[in-house]
Amino acid sequence: MVESRDGDASPNDVSDSASDLTRMTDADPQSLAAYYDKWAGSYDADLPKMGYDAPMRAAAIMQDQGVAPDAPILDAGCGTGLTGLELSKAGYRDITGIDISLESLQAAEAKGVYRHLKKRDMNKPLAFGDNGFGALQCIGTLTYVREVRKLFAEFCRVVKRGGIISFTQRADLYDGAFAKAIQATVRVGLWEQVSHSDPMPYLPNHQDFGDQKRVFYDVYRVK
Repeated sequence: MVESRDGDASPNDVSDSASDLTRMTDADPQSLAAYYDKWAGSYDADLPKMGYDAPMRAAAIMQDQGVAPDAPILDAGCGTGLTGLELSKAGYRDITGIDISLESLQAAEAKGVYRHLKKRDMNKPLAFGDNGFGALQCIGTLTYVREVRKLFAEFCRVVKRGGIISFTQRADLYDGAFAKAIQATVRVGLWEQVSHSDPMPYLPNHQDFGDQKRVFYDVYRVK
């Protein structure tokens, strides 16, 4: 239950919300929630038109890392559930999703692949117990998190030792501060790097993103 085409995708191909995505990078949590609440109704139709394949890539990472099908997985920033749907197709059965947008969570619930769905602002503590998840993924969401180092510590707290944390970040935002947050989490012994991808396509058919915005896929193991 929820708790409180080929070629460029032009403005005529996708909703106004999809076209306005670039201006949301620095949005505050309230504006972000309102934006994704508005977009939730057309989100699942817009993303394929923009060439978005991160949910499939993320599910493949879980399989490649040997995460067991019955492992409890936290899908942090699950949106309308496209990420959870791909996890389900890959055989995962115990998925919890969190997101800041209630309308998105309701769309995710309709997919029938989540055990639990909860409204959460990831700029705050996650409100889960320690070591409750075998793996965690955070796909297409870290753009909006202000205290990334604190969130990484929260990820490591809620995932058990040896568990996998997989996340994406846009290459243009993978700056010194972001890299320092990752390395600080390494230095205090919370996680260790498993892999860091080459820059990968993000929204290749989006008129404002295209080839200018790419994304890294990172995988860490909790220590």
